[in-house]
Amino acid sequence: MPSISRPIRLGLVSAAMAPLLGVAACGGSGTTTSSSGSSGGGSSATADSRSASDVVTDYLGYVGGKAGKADAGLDPVTLGWVNVEGGPGGNPEATLGARAAVKYVNDKLGGIGGHPLKLNVCTVVSAEEEGQKCGQQLLGAKDVPAIGVGNLYLGDASFNSVIAGKKPVLVGVATGPTMPTATNTFSTFGDLPHIFGTWGTYARDVLKAKTAAVIHTNTPGDKIASGAAVKGLKAAGLKVKSVGFDAQSTDLIGPVTAAGANTADVVVPVSIGGGCVGIAKALKQLNVTKPVVSTPLCMSPDVAQGLGGDLPTWTYGVAQTLPMDSSAADSKAFLKASAEAGLGKDDQSKVFAPLGWSTILTYAKVLNAIGPDKITSASVTARLKKFPGPVIMGAAEVECGKYPDAPAVCNDQARFYQYEGKGRFKPLTDWIRPPQ
Repeated sequence: MPSISRPIRLGLVSAAMAPLLGVAACGGSGTTTSSSGSSGGGSSATADSRSASDVVTDYLGYVGGKAGKADAGLDPVTLGWVNVEGGPGGNPEATLGARAAVKYVNDKLGGIGGHPLKLNVCTVVSAEEEGQKCGQQLLGAKDVPAIGVGNLYLGDASFNSVIAGKKPVLVGVATGPTMPTATNTFSTFGDLPHIFGTWGTYARDVLKAKTAAVIHTNTPGDKIASGAAVKGLKAAGLKVKSVGFDAQSTDLIGPVTAAGANTADVVVPVSIGGGCVGIAKALKQLNVTKPVVSTPLCMSPDVAQGLGGDLPTWTYGVAQTLPMDSSAADSKAFLKASAEAGLGKDDQSKVFAPLGWSTILTYAKVLNAIGPDKITSASVTARLKKFPGPVIMGAAEVECGKYPDAPAVCNDQARFYQYEGKGRFKPLTDWIRPPQ
């Protein structure tokens, strides 16, 4: 998430949701094609309108591979990989998802033009300067033409200062504050500030709302995120009142009341952890019954714990198809294929695992299109700059370079889900864009 100074380890949804949510049942597969989804800035589509043509389920067709195993006798095609893991706040499931995708490519999709795919992995554990180490390792590896990123919320500045655009970097969600502006970096799921405009589209077109109450923590990151939400809501024509509160506050009846939650048509919390708990308790005490449309940062086990064991039954916006969405063909395809590649059920439901999976398969698509004998940092960068999508468990269309202030951000679309309690999510929309 750009310009967010505090470490964030929650990406699009909490990376530690497995104990709370479990995993949707595995299912069959369909056909890989692409469509524009909800292309209009002011439009939204119901979840029921999605078809097999909107999603990626046929991985062989998607990557342009050949069924069967890679030829172990050929030289491998090596990708760099960097992720925060090994310490508190790390997300090892991102690397597990990436490794499972590599195994699947080599076992089922014929590798890269017959060549085995391989990862050169470097991890950041707990310090910013460790990113420099990873940058030096992967930049110095002559057999690494391109780099994949898991959740690099820490160490991204020092990593990017070393890589400096010399090799392309592909990341699912840009969590580190310098990632959205890094040279030759491509974020296929975008970042929160650039997808928050969709809150305006959803509030206007689905809820028919005229007024909104935004309640946010007074931290640098949440101020930026709430500002993006306010901008999207105002662009959709809503009258908005936004009120912040101190991160240490527990009784939030005052800020919630000051924001006009009692009378607003929609309430938008922008916080994490205890802030989400405080907002939920205040809304309950004030008997607020209007829709609450939250950022995904409130979808974390500590929020459920603070509320007695379950998340608030709010609507949540996210920039991916949730792996827990048992109605989604792309979720079913991911669960089935990644299980075959050895990814455990607990990790499948942690969203950085499918993000890692998606990143590697996007690379496989790009590398196969180039051909194993023509893969260079320059050729991969050129392909990524023109990459139109679709993205596995992501939007059907992406546009890298759309935002001059965040050239690495390739997506500004989100989907909205209703949480029904006990791990059940109901999809409410297809992909929608910010208001134009």
